[in-house]
Amino acid sequence: MCNSDMQAILKIVVEVLNVIHFFVPIVLIVFCTVDIFRIVITKKEDEIKKLRTGIIWKIVYAIVIFIIPYMVPFILGAVDKILPMDYDDGWYECYNYVKSNQEKK
Repeated sequence: MCNSDMQAILKIVVEVLNVIHFFVPIVLIVFCTVDIFRIVITKKEDEIKKLRTGIIWKIVYAIVIFIIPYMVPFILGAVDKILPMDYDDGWYECYNYVKSNQEKK
């Protein structure tokens, strides 16, 4: 299995990804709600268009950030092929090991 230093690094990565996965939808809902209230209050057509565009971009950014935790295993699989570890298992297996240990807690 991967060494303890690598496990510590991947543990931090897993924690950050879990926080991102949890807070991005909450932040999106809060900011979009604020923008929707501004749209309801605002009477100017050009400001309404700006706020609508802002909401759309916030949703796009949130989707991109929300997809990142799903992309990490693919990235680690590619890194495993480029920079193989000196151990029996690679980066991807080490990530899965750390993630499964995190989920057990």
